[in-house]
Amino acid sequence: MIPINTSVDLCGLSEGTVIQWFSYFRDICSNHLVIGGPGQIVELDESLIAKRKNNVGRVLEQRWVFGGVCPATGQGFLTHIPDKTAATLLPLIIRHVEPGSIIHTDGLLSYNNIDTLPVNPPFHHLVVVHEQNFVDPVTGVCTNHIENYWKNCMRRFKFMCGVQNSTLDSHLDEFLWRELHGKTGPDTLDNICRHLAQWYPLQ
Repeated sequence: MIPINTSVDLCGLSEGTVIQWFSYFRDICSNHLVIGGPGQIVELDESLIAKRKNNVGRVLEQRWVFGGVCPATGQGFLTHIPDKTAATLLPLIIRHVEPGSIIHTDGLLSYNNIDTLPVNPPFHHLVVVHEQNFVDPVTGVCTNHIENYWKNCMRRFKFMCGVQNSTLDSHLDEFLWRELHGKTGPDTLDNICRHLAQWYPLQ
């Protein structure tokens, strides 16, 4: 990833213009996937991705992100959430996870009613209690893949020196796009050009 100031120098454009183009590119990354499917595992988890502090260290704001990943396909979703209540998380599961998926979560109480959500075929919900094991020794249930997603995402945001609330969701979209389409420089260029052509076809 090239920082904004480097892009300004390389392209000879103003910082405002470069920021706007970066925003256009992130818009292309915002094609939300529905992941999983009958018999496929989807790991779900929530994470405190950032917290702001004042100059004396007191926490002013916490920013939570909810996400999921299908280990079989590598597809995932991430979204900024106001809280971790069932009222917030369960509708997002219906939106982002295909019916019939086998859902792995930790023991957060908000997940308790996943099995009863109004989808057909129903979700099959399995839990690993992290206070006891990272991988359930009997069922093999874990959330290791989504936790690796968090690590990679936080590493990226740390490199960027943080992200504003107003652009957090678009940066999450970009991270997901790069995980699927931008592992290398040539892949990133080829795929962003292909997706540009799909989003903005020549008339």
